[in-house]
Amino acid sequence: MKVAILGAGRRGIRLARHLVEENKDVIIIDEDADDINDAMSKVDCLGFTGSGTNLEDLSDAGIDDADAFIALTGSDETNLVSSGIASSEFHIPLTIASIRNLSYTGYSGIGTSLMGITHIVNPTQEVAQYIYEDVERGIYSDIISFENSSLVLYNVYVEENSPYADKAVIQLRHDINANFIIAALNRNGEALVPSGNTIVRTGDTLSMVAHEDSVEKLLSSVGRRSMKAKRIVIVGATQVADFLLRAIPKYQHKDIALIDKKADVCEKMATMYPGVLVLNADITNENVFEEENLRNYDLLLCLTYNDELNIITASYAKHFGIKNSLALVSHNPNYVRMASHLGIDNIISTQDVTVDSLMRYLHGQNVASMHSMFDGQIEAFEFTITEDNPTVGKYLKDIDMRGKGIIAGVTKKDGSTVIPGGFYAIEAGDAIITVIERKSTSFIQKLLHVGSTLKQKKG
Repeated sequence: MKVAILGAGRRGIRLARHLVEENKDVIIIDEDADDINDAMSKVDCLGFTGSGTNLEDLSDAGIDDADAFIALTGSDETNLVSSGIASSEFHIPLTIASIRNLSYTGYSGIGTSLMGITHIVNPTQEVAQYIYEDVERGIYSDIISFENSSLVLYNVYVEENSPYADKAVIQLRHDINANFIIAALNRNGEALVPSGNTIVRTGDTLSMVAHEDSVEKLLSSVGRRSMKAKRIVIVGATQVADFLLRAIPKYQHKDIALIDKKADVCEKMATMYPGVLVLNADITNENVFEEENLRNYDLLLCLTYNDELNIITASYAKHFGIKNSLALVSHNPNYVRMASHLGIDNIISTQDVTVDSLMRYLHGQNVASMHSMFDGQIEAFEFTITEDNPTVGKYLKDIDMRGKGIIAGVTKKDGSTVIPGGFYAIEAGDAIITVIERKSTSFIQKLLHVGSTLKQKKG
């Protein structure tokens, strides 16, 4: 029914917008009155100016009857204390704190033992894991993987003279010899779940769910390919790079180079990862690409704390001859839209990855993965069908989603995957991938009996 968000920054506002679109009651709390006014001008929610560590302020803000409390300020200490207060003093059932400092969590994270907080989310760790999965799958724009499935979702831009242009969705499934489904379509900034009769146009971006072994066929049909990088260069010895190198098996470190302009940071990383080639150099120096033979690498990951530098470097790398590049943006998620125009294979937003992680927790325990697309208009989530779910035994054709969503993939208990048709009967234990319009999330969750942590707003 009600979600309290502490912190009126970019993450807090984006999360609030997603929740309001799902018909939830939202209140944002922040000590800065200007930030509260800015948030309320952007999102249809309540705002309160006050401290997250002051019991009286929290009570005056109206969190007493909240179903969830999420602390997203820039201070780990404030997030910890406020979430602890929300849990112990206000007995809020779901509390989430954003924590970056490893001295609180360590590299492996912590469970629910810290101050009674339900979940600890480390944005840096979340984005590093996302990048690792992207690299493992084969870098391609906006590729998405799921927790319990080998099915993947990726976006393809329909260029002029594309074999996809001016054809109906149902015709494309017939013409292309691959196991896939077009689950969503973005046209001129407006996203929708297409029907079989929807005509694909030049300039559209298609979200396609497919078996891994069908991805190459789909990409080749539009003159693209995925690529599992063998040699990787990382620009920026940041905490994201640190988490990423921990995720990559040590035997692969010999094929990785790490570049940073700070000598002390390079020395530290060289000690931590002796198998990695650590280079103390400034990537903005025009001679670095030549001197370090970066042309010989398959993939360049730009992970510095400077969004603009990451984008410029990733774009230049492609012009220089590096096959694939990825840029991380931590401050301005609007840069994500630039990827296809700058030749960059993928731009990943820390903010988007973090909000997706938070939404996963908010949607309930049986939701394993959750991803938002097209500026939050489309949501893809993976959930498990429990034995008591009333949809067990039903054919998909008998579940009327009213064009608001589509069941795009199923992973069965034995690990096999299915791109289902209308005569697929849902079974207990199925991991279902559903792609929906965010504004219809509540309707689809109720229709499919997906247990949500949050109650719906009373109308």
